[in-house]
Amino acid sequence: MTRLRAGVAVITLGALTGLLTACGGSSEPPAAQGSSTAATASGGQSAPASSAAGRTLRVTITGRTVTPAPSQVRITPGETLTLVVTSDHDDELHAHGFEVEKELKAGVPTTLLLKTDLPGVYEVETHHPPLRLLSVAVQ
Repeated sequence: MTRLRAGVAVITLGALTGLLTACGGSSEPPAAQGSSTAATASGGQSAPASSAAGRTLRVTITGRTVTPAPSQVRITPGETLTLVVTSDHDDELHAHGFEVEKELKAGVPTTLLLKTDLPGVYEVETHHPPLRLLSVAVQ
């Protein structure tokens, strides 16, 4: 029974790694990325706003510029991160690992609710042009 569970875990981890790699994601955050959490924010980075219902992070896309600059946001398993994205152009928004895709309409805020119990680092990006908005570290 223990061998079966270990084999399933290895297969699941391999499948997730393959999916992240195929979509340009990574299990490791880039070295230049910053880190922000609700409790602490260092290096002048802004932390997502916290509330009893979870945290909210607002992101604006102007051309190829993402504000705030892409960073890593840490959440705990089961915690909800509400992401509100406003773009100056129509696009597609994709949250890897959460398997959420939404259409972005120019000037209209789009809300994503991101929640999972699976630890890992997941990328949130647009497709046209391909831009990384942030990575979500579930720890």
